[in-house]
Amino acid sequence: MAGIVPVENAGPIIGAAGIRVRMYRVGFGDFFLLSLKQDDEVAHILIDCGVHAKPTNSIDDAVAQLKVDTKGHLALVIMTHRHADHISGFAKCAATFKEFQVDQVWMPWFEDPSNAQAVKIQAGITAVAQRLQMAFSANASPGNSSFALMAGNILGFDIAGQSSNDLALSVLHKGFANTPSKVAYLKAGDDAPLPDVLTKMQLSAEILGPPTDPKLVSQMDGKNHQYLDQLDASTGKTDSSPLFGGQFNSDGGAFGDEILGQNGLLNVTRKIAQAQPDVIRAIAQQADNTINNQSIVVLFEFNGKKLLFAGDAQWGNWQNLLFGGAFGAPGHTALTEEAKAILKSIDFYKVGHHGSTNATPVDALDAMRDGIVAMCSTAVGAYGSEKNKSEVPRVPLMDALKAKTGGKLARSDQAPVPGADTFPDPLDPAFDMPTHELFIDYHL
Repeated sequence: MAGIVPVENAGPIIGAAGIRVRMYRVGFGDFFLLSLKQDDEVAHILIDCGVHAKPTNSIDDAVAQLKVDTKGHLALVIMTHRHADHISGFAKCAATFKEFQVDQVWMPWFEDPSNAQAVKIQAGITAVAQRLQMAFSANASPGNSSFALMAGNILGFDIAGQSSNDLALSVLHKGFANTPSKVAYLKAGDDAPLPDVLTKMQLSAEILGPPTDPKLVSQMDGKNHQYLDQLDASTGKTDSSPLFGGQFNSDGGAFGDEILGQNGLLNVTRKIAQAQPDVIRAIAQQADNTINNQSIVVLFEFNGKKLLFAGDAQWGNWQNLLFGGAFGAPGHTALTEEAKAILKSIDFYKVGHHGSTNATPVDALDAMRDGIVAMCSTAVGAYGSEKNKSEVPRVPLMDALKAKTGGKLARSDQAPVPGADTFPDPLDPAFDMPTHELFIDYHL
């Protein structure tokens, strides 16, 4: 479905702090525009641009609208991580992005071509995903469909014989009008390199993820910290039963040196070829989630308002933010004072990983102040199931977010893209849809 005509002046920046967060609806994918206004100066930050599962076929229209919204100039582009549902728009709309002026690009440290460890990690995961894709193609049973999507999310879809993720990465590195763009590869604790226009506007940014510890990056699930079931009113606790059976257990170093290098890849290839279907699915799950944990997590502050964008960070990334290291290790058994201060102070939260159960830990949401605002880019039925407590978005998490925000939670599938299925819940009055299609706005 294409052909929505971009709207000029589609919603001014009217917040008292001069902030507008625009969430485009494209299906199961993240596509956010943060617009800032200081006096007569306006600057724009693009945070991801992609869709993978449950597409509404509106990515072209949304990128066309983005160009109008920004007049083709982006002060900053942030690629949180290399999944198709976060970067495929850069590939599909490469011709449009070639017309954009971009001052600065941020990527996680895993994308640094001069970092031998990062190159090795990404090459290993990509090779595993390619072998998984072949295995799922040979056994296209209904039970494999969501796991095949996971492998495809790592590689992207095919565009003229090229992986869309490879093309998207090429665009991000050198595909804008002012090539070469300034690219920074960031990790938790790094100084945030802001372009002059954002520095002049006194925007501050704190990089909270990803960590550099491979053991943390490989940790996807913290069962006792997740929204695994409805809250039990009699105990005030959630059910912490295992999300997956024992066949899905994996060593924390599964994506370290063990799978990297020729011998390691041959070993994984052999395991995939010989494995039972549930083991193949487990490998797909781990490969997919490891890339999620590479997400840039950034805290912005502008005119006294704080906004947290968490990408698709999962348990290992969150541990580093919440506990300053691996949870349970000496000195890392409770939230740090810094983490408490950050979470208590935020005004806006971009919900991590589309509302999945293995993101937004209970610890994090509990520490956030009541009355924050949250936006979640998601689509029902793309991944998981209620039966094994893995549906996306996870219902208990959505309920907890609604309680924390006082109902000020917007989901991208509440924007009624013409010709697409619509989410029946009404949008809270705190949000705005100037054109009633393609995007939802929130002003601070």
